Amino acid sequence: MQLSKLEKDTKLGRSELLWAIENLKQNGLIDASGRETASVELSDEGKRYAASQLPEEMLLGRLEKGAIKLADLKSREEQIGIQWLRKKELAEIKNGMLSLSAKGVEAVASGMGDGDMLRRLAKDPKSYDSMSKEQKEMVSALASRKLVRVERRSELQIVKITRKGLAADLSEGERSRVDAVDRGMIAGRQWAGMSFKPYDVNVPVDDARIARRHPLRRLIREVKDAYVSMGFQEMHGPAVESAFWVFDSLFMPQDHPARDAQDTFYISNPSTLKLDDAQFVRYMKRSHESGWHEKWDIDAARQAVLRTHMTSVSARYVRNVIKRMLLNEQLYEMPVKLFSVGRTFRNENIDYKHLADFYQMDGIIIGKDLTLSHLFDTLTKIYRTLGVEIRFRPSYFPFVEPGVEYLAYHKASNSWVEMGGAGLIRNEITGIRKRSIQVLAWGAGIERLMLMRDSSIGSIAELYGNGVGWLRKRRMI
Repeated sequence: MQLSKLEKDTKLGRSELLWAIENLKQNGLIDASGRETASVELSDEGKRYAASQLPEEMLLGRLEKGAIKLADLKSREEQIGIQWLRKKELAEIKNGMLSLSAKGVEAVASGMGDGDMLRRLAKDPKSYDSMSKEQKEMVSALASRKLVRVERRSELQIVKITRKGLAADLSEGERSRVDAVDRGMIAGRQWAGMSFKPYDVNVPVDDARIARRHPLRRLIREVKDAYVSMGFQEMHGPAVESAFWVFDSLFMPQDHPARDAQDTFYISNPSTLKLDDAQFVRYMKRSHESGWHEKWDIDAARQAVLRTHMTSVSARYVRNVIKRMLLNEQLYEMPVKLFSVGRTFRNENIDYKHLADFYQMDGIIIGKDLTLSHLFDTLTKIYRTLGVEIRFRPSYFPFVEPGVEYLAYHKASNSWVEMGGAGLIRNEITGIRKRSIQVLAWGAGIERLMLMRDSSIGSIAELYGNGVGWLRKRRMI
């Protein structure tokens, strides 16, 4: 009888059934045959590379166009790619230049087996036992890099009763044997003279319900890794902020609809916050009154709010960097690349892609002669690393000129969904008018990115449910 049918007929839990089978087997009352199976699972890093490319694949594609200066390969991903290209003898270094070897030229034409295998496993994680010898060698190579792991387990398949079992009388004999010892039995020496059932540590048991990271927390970690791999540094800021840094510092007029109570959460205690940078406050006052032709109210700027976007954090950092540059107090190596990830709050109507409390990522690049092409290239690479394809279209935001928004394809609704806004920060904000220094900026929601990556999620509200069963059924992405 198959174990699955026996489990259904007896209505016993799987652990109870396995214990009973092993007990009867040791007494020669039944025969139980089994087999060892193995399966391949991708690690978080393996899944990230499967969604894009292995580091060496990425470099191999670039080397196809010509040799690259080693000094230009500074990111963590590029350094990993160099190591594996050299280990696989696909590239060589001469006079500070990295170029393809003869073997590398062949690999460009035929493709890289390790990368193809990783992507195949992500789409179809077939049993390790059914793989060819060559495929198993590829899996072993990926396992040595901790991109995959081979899980082996023993499973009972067939259970049948023996002749001894058919003739056995289990009414008394088994009852006198002890299978567990408790505190009272030890204290009262009741175990003396008793017969104990043997214990076999090799008995197969149910998989343990191990702890796992929430899918949203894992995605946030992936987002941070994607930014860091491209040379960005993380920035932090307060969740309770003044309206000045959330709105005014971003050149948003004081009568803008986004500043209404219907869209923004205002704090009653404290109701106002102190504005420390008096020079910048005066500068933004002049910019607002000359740009929007309205009287600017400092009391409105002091109002305490829950930040509506992570750009308030970026605004503080941009101001700090630009201020030091203008005063020649600190020279920065251009470009300055910063990002932030944190919770933001908006008085939204809840639907499948909107929440009142959600995570947002924000990025800025401060550098010389920056254009929209640099912005498009950076965002495309970041989202490609996260397994999402994006496209751009013109849009308007008060704090950037020109401005764009970028969209990703949502399979469940068969539509392109807005991910975030981006552009070049206006000179009215940076205060730099005569220098060739620009600031690129963008922001997007993390939960909406989860929707794009996992079509099984119908609404981002699911990410904040309290059902443990939902979490246990999630893919380990």
